[in-house]
Amino acid sequence: MFIEYLKNPGKATEIIKEKNKVETMQGSLVMLFIASLIFAVNTVIGLKIIEGMPLEITGPEILVSVLETGTMNLAVGAFFIVLLGGLFFGYIFQTVMNILGGTGDYWDGLTTLSYPVFSVSLGVLLAMVFSYVPMLGPVLAFIFVAVFLSMGYASMFRLAQDMFDVGMIEAFIGVTVVLAVGFVAIYGGLLTIPEGIMAVVP
Repeated sequence: MFIEYLKNPGKATEIIKEKNKVETMQGSLVMLFIASLIFAVNTVIGLKIIEGMPLEITGPEILVSVLETGTMNLAVGAFFIVLLGGLFFGYIFQTVMNILGGTGDYWDGLTTLSYPVFSVSLGVLLAMVFSYVPMLGPVLAFIFVAVFLSMGYASMFRLAQDMFDVGMIEAFIGVTVVLAVGFVAIYGGLLTIPEGIMAVVP
């Protein structure tokens, strides 16, 4: 299904909407699992990029913290953060959309989240891989991030509308609330560790 989603997200959302509950559950879990794996790979590549940067950019504290933690530990951590975070925010999505008048259940919430997360994970992966291309790397990275982030963002609205049978206004409010909660949760989590405090506090 992820191939169809990448080729035509609008058509794919219609197909997802027509699936029975078992197919919806399977599709959501598979997409979230694949996204988690890709984010783990992204972590490995991202760490290699950070290690190759001068200390003036990364700062010695961040680089030392990365090296001490270990690449595999951070990659495994990224995998479980995305996987468990996605499962949790599927519930948050369901709760928010139900409050706004939607009729979907937990799996509809997870579906609304998992496909866009997959899109973002793939966009980041392609951006980091192609960033190594001489001269054109930054341009290609920008293009991949822009395309896949916009695809994920737009499809999240469409899925919220279709899976919960609400209007675009309710879908917009629901997506905005969930993304805002996610941002605050990530920011708050960073502030619980010393490296995070140094990274976000001047």
